[in-house]
Parts: sequence; structure tokens; C-alpha cells
Amino acid sequence: MYKLALAGFVATAAGQNFPSFDWFHANCAMEVTFDMTCADLYNKIDSVAASFNPGPSKGLYKIKQTKQDDYIWVTRTTPVKHYTDDIIFYVKGTGASCTVNAKSRSQTLSYYDYDTNYCNMWNVFNTVGGFSGLSTTDCKW
Repeated sequence: MYKLALAGFVATAAGQNFPSFDWFHANCAMEVTFDMTCADLYNKIDSVAASFNPGPSKGLYKIKQTKQDDYIWVTRTTPVKHYTDDIIFYVKGTGASCTVNAKSRSQTLSYYDYDTNYCNMWNVFNTVGGFSGLSTTDCKW
């Protein structure tokens, strides 16, 4: 029983280890709402992120860590200079509506990233489709 409780704490704490926003790394946060259950949305985001190589922006998305129906933490590496960004998608909601709070942060030192962190999240949401109420915070444009 103690092992199960400890395992649950470690999984929750792991998502909390997502790098914080600071003045030394470009970042952006986004919130959107989808008209689907969080379980369905979680599975769609997971599927998109696991096999994603979006059109003209390219870049490689790779799943770093997940907690079923809670969060998906991915990285995206740019195609030319191989910069890497951390992106996390937190899902929450009940019934037929689900809200995603997402964050994207550059791993390398940078203040401005030509909207890359915004696009990291937008590309996934746009591929999943059917969202509304997009709002952003902490984006450096």
C-alpha cells in the first residue's frame, strides 16, 4: 500500500518539475477549451504528440513523461539548429468539456524566440481541432 501511495506522489511531483518561467528562457502559456471529454482529449493529444512532425515548421516532438488523464510533457527539437523546448499539456474538466492549460519553455538561454513556444502548443491544438476560448499569458512577442 505504501508503494502505491509513493508511486502516485512521484508521478504527480514529476509533472510539477516542469521548468518554471523566468527571464532567461523564452516561454508562453496557453489555455483552450475543447468540446470533448478529458479522457478523449488526453488520448488525442497523446497520439498527435507521439507521431507529430507538423507541416512547414517541422521539428520533432517527443513524449518525455505522461500521467494518464492529467498531463502530457513533450519536447520539441527544431529541425535546423536543434534547439529544444519543453511543452506540457494539463487537462482538466468534467462531462463533455475539457480545458487544457499548456506551457512551452525553451531549454536554451533565450529571451525572444520568434513565437516558437506559441506555435509549439498551437500546432498540437490545431491538429486535434475543435477548440475555443484560446487565451495566452507570459508570451514574449
